[in-house]
Amino acid sequence: MTADPYPGYAWLREHDPVCPVGGPHVPGRMWLVTRYDDVRGCLADRRLGSAAPVNPDPHPPGLSHLDDPGHARLRRLVAAAFTPAAVSRLRDRTARTCAHAVESFAGRGRADLVAEYTREVPVAVMHDLLGVPEAERAPAADVLDMWYRAKFQQPRDEAKLAELVGYVRKLVAYKRSHPGDDLSTRLIASGALTGDELEVMAMTLIGAGHITTIQFLGTTILRMLGHPARRAALLGGDIDWSRAINELLRLDSPSHVAEYRYASEDMTIADACVGEGEVVLLSLAAANRDPNRFPDPDALDLTRDARPHLAFGHGAHTCLGSHLVKLETEIAITTLFGRLPDLTLDIPSGEVDWGYAPTFRGPQALPVTFTPHEPRTSSLPGDATDRGNSTR
Repeated sequence: MTADPYPGYAWLREHDPVCPVGGPHVPGRMWLVTRYDDVRGCLADRRLGSAAPVNPDPHPPGLSHLDDPGHARLRRLVAAAFTPAAVSRLRDRTARTCAHAVESFAGRGRADLVAEYTREVPVAVMHDLLGVPEAERAPAADVLDMWYRAKFQQPRDEAKLAELVGYVRKLVAYKRSHPGDDLSTRLIASGALTGDELEVMAMTLIGAGHITTIQFLGTTILRMLGHPARRAALLGGDIDWSRAINELLRLDSPSHVAEYRYASEDMTIADACVGEGEVVLLSLAAANRDPNRFPDPDALDLTRDARPHLAFGHGAHTCLGSHLVKLETEIAITTLFGRLPDLTLDIPSGEVDWGYAPTFRGPQALPVTFTPHEPRTSSLPGDATDRGNSTR
């Protein structure tokens, strides 16, 4: 993937804001929408459904591929776990997860922050939320690989899909026999989901809970490495965290496009005539840098009010995990730079390899150097118990 797709987005916004694009794995015509007002309007337009005319998977569709009333029914079952109050109760555990990840490489003086931090933390946090202890988890790299290859790679990897389904079934079976104070147990106890629906919900939560957060943590760390003065102001409390994270989400949207939308009737978007059944692809990343909505959109301004950016979507399918992403980001950045303040990127920033196109965008590796520190194993009281038993 090109390191900088934004000049292309800018050209499209100006010259061809709703343009037909090739889609070898999508039957019929597909349209790419890039202007902020058009994207936001489409996200809220009930004529653009999320349910594919034909479900290609051997299991029921997940939240992001359902329309109401099915979407609303399933969303209600998990929404309480992602409110600001519920997410705030995860702060201490997330802080311990971040601290353990940093301590695993703090003594070496060098690390790859993608492989050892930005990938590890979101996968661990989501498994904690579901009540899955470490002994039952696949390695974070395997979880990302399964999910990306099975769900977003085109053509998808059928072997990885089977592996992902098997992994989720194993986790659900474990939670049936090991109930605890966690989201999985509450979903099982509710009796509101069929067996297939429960597996799909777990699959959706694991995937949505890590794949975009990995990208966002990577781009945010890269921004912080490149702007030490702004980093110091943020960590020193001179800049509001909420405002800063919204700006970072706007500038480096982890999801570059929303899930496919399908026109339920003939309609017009801007000046384009979209036919019934055609696919509409909404570029969140292009919309978030639209100069008609955000002045000087390519500049990082941590004091900017970047709301309402579209990094989390808009409308009925607005990301449930937005509060969790913001919490993880604040804690991850504070923990990392607080422990290793002299972190330095070990390659020129222009040589960072970007991946996961076309749906996502994030660095695939962030090699860094820093002054080695002795591990602080004694600074995390009670942690051994927590990490061995997520279901207490």
